[in-house]
Amino acid sequence: MSRNRIEFIKELSNQLSYIMKPNEVKELVDYYDEMILDLMEEGLSEEEAVSRLDSPEEIKESIKGTPLEINLPISKKSSPYLIALLILGFPLWGSLVLALGLIILSIYIVVWCIPLVTGAIGFAGLVGGIVGTVFSPLALMDGFHIGVTQLGVGMLLFGVGMLATMFTINISKKVIINSQNLTNHLKSQLLFKRSEKR
Repeated sequence: MSRNRIEFIKELSNQLSYIMKPNEVKELVDYYDEMILDLMEEGLSEEEAVSRLDSPEEIKESIKGTPLEINLPISKKSSPYLIALLILGFPLWGSLVLALGLIILSIYIVVWCIPLVTGAIGFAGLVGGIVGTVFSPLALMDGFHIGVTQLGVGMLLFGVGMLATMFTINISKKVIINSQNLTNHLKSQLLFKRSEKR
């Protein structure tokens, strides 16, 4: 039996109204109507497009017992009980969220302390080494051994400062990459949980 588009839509609505909610029926009927229109745009006549689809009875049978994933509009109204629960539970969940935020912040601080400390050692070593080396000739006036010792200590400080500076540059790159990875991971977890709730 050939049907036109309107007859198919009416029959499908009637069949589905016994097993589905009205808003679910509307979404599914709109979906099949769109399919018919797409087939007609491809050059098929109305009856040919309808005949390509299963009959309304077959669609009804295939849907029975199958959970439908239909995007229904979510009610914007919030339950007063939920609001009261959120307000009364704030001392508990608020402190847990704050604790979690502070733990994450402390991880960042601890990780960034490493290049901060090595950078400070490098800066102090470089400055101390330059000052000690430059002013070592003045220490010669107090004695040859004092001048030579100051020159040696200045060069040692400069070498330690150079090593600490190179170490700081290398570890800073790794810390930046790891911090970005951690931030992206935390963002993806939060966004994933939000999309799950929706």
